[in-house]
Amino acid sequence: MLTVISFGPSILDEYALVPIPPRTSPEVEIDADARAGKARVAEYAFTSASCVESSSAPSHRNVTDKGKILLSIGETVASWKRTSDYDVQVTKSDEPHVPSDARYMYEILSKQGHLLTFVCQSLGGRLLKTWSTAATGNTELRYVKNVRSVNQTNFRTFGRVNLKKESASTVTLEGSARGKGASAADAIELDFRDLKRYSVFSGQIVAVEAVNPIGDALYVKEIFAKSYAPLASTPRIESRVDILIAAGPFTASNNVHYQPLWDLMEKVASDEPQVLILIGPFLEYTHPEIQDNLVTDTHQELFEKILTRIVESTRKSTQIVLVASNRDAHHEPIFPTPRYGVFNRKLLQNYSNLKLMPDPCTLDVAGLKIGITSVDVIKHIGKEEISNVSGDRLSRLADHVLAQTCFYPVYPPSEDLNVDTELWEKYAFFDQQPHLLILPSDMRCYCKVINECMILNPERAHKHAYARLRVKPTLGGKWSSNNISCEIARV
Repeated sequence: MLTVISFGPSILDEYALVPIPPRTSPEVEIDADARAGKARVAEYAFTSASCVESSSAPSHRNVTDKGKILLSIGETVASWKRTSDYDVQVTKSDEPHVPSDARYMYEILSKQGHLLTFVCQSLGGRLLKTWSTAATGNTELRYVKNVRSVNQTNFRTFGRVNLKKESASTVTLEGSARGKGASAADAIELDFRDLKRYSVFSGQIVAVEAVNPIGDALYVKEIFAKSYAPLASTPRIESRVDILIAAGPFTASNNVHYQPLWDLMEKVASDEPQVLILIGPFLEYTHPEIQDNLVTDTHQELFEKILTRIVESTRKSTQIVLVASNRDAHHEPIFPTPRYGVFNRKLLQNYSNLKLMPDPCTLDVAGLKIGITSVDVIKHIGKEEISNVSGDRLSRLADHVLAQTCFYPVYPPSEDLNVDTELWEKYAFFDQQPHLLILPSDMRCYCKVINECMILNPERAHKHAYARLRVKPTLGGKWSSNNISCEIARV
């Protein structure tokens, strides 16, 4: 919003500025039951008071889709309504998370290069160790550090995959060692003619078994790229826990009424899950009305009005988790992304069940580890992937995230994502594999168990889609992904 500071008539006349007329803040309708702690969302839309009148009418949807189950996994749940008084607390896990006062974009190229090399050496060394442990043959192949070393016999090495944009068929491997005074590590072309199956993407760190007879290319005999993080400890859940998950944008592209979000909040008020996870963006910066400055509130004011509506229409026994997004118009356009800032102190003081989380983050719900990122890493990997593998492509893309133990393993990153390499090296990796990994994407909804981790894409809330999970307590101290039932549905 353009704010005009009045210095007197002469200044206004000189610059031909017209003062903004006074306006009143809209009142959010909350009925009596909501104040009593059992909320029901009232009919409300951000209209003329919080955005300029638009010729765009609220988007219509096919009412026959309401309540439709798009995908289901695990045991069938007869009713999702809460029936017990079992409450849980949501905290950050022990993994490092980007702080709210993080400095970003101060990195220099030499430091960026050293960080990328360090990550490559760490993960590449682990890949070689895991590969050697899993090997069934008796042959001990020697490790060669220099990827350009000429060898007529098979050897193993590792590095970072790079796909040349000008040639979709050219794949190079950048090593982890730099010569003295060199600005980059040595790189060499990979030849996959002897491989029956492969799937690589730009930025992926892999170990290869290959020969290099004349020094022009590595003729790859085998490729190894799976070194999963250790499994997280068994959750301490004592009774069933219901979790509802939705990912932004939360309003249609032709208005800022946020009707899909309010429909979702009615479902939350009705079912009363123990945990509600909302993943940004809330104010998508590419939304036409945001770009055209049709919203008369500041972006922060509009966000806090939305947030107020969310917390006031939710029972305090429901833990509300908001995961930040770099795509929010009111927030930091950087990844990893600090948590949302809220300047309304009363809002933070009165609602202790509100949890603001950075991106990425790992939640701890009574020992249940939930990894989350708002970045569409599945789509970004898919754009960069070269593969010769049939089968479930979404599972393969999601598996890359687990195998690289990184919430965003693509390098160079997508053009619409501002990655700070120093923050990425510190906060974008996970030391333990979570029990549940939430990867929102524009691609179709998805839920599948890979390496004992349930990976979930709830789709986008503006499509009236959301996911709900029921987590059962462990029996005999043994945890299994079968303890989670998942449904992705229309609201």
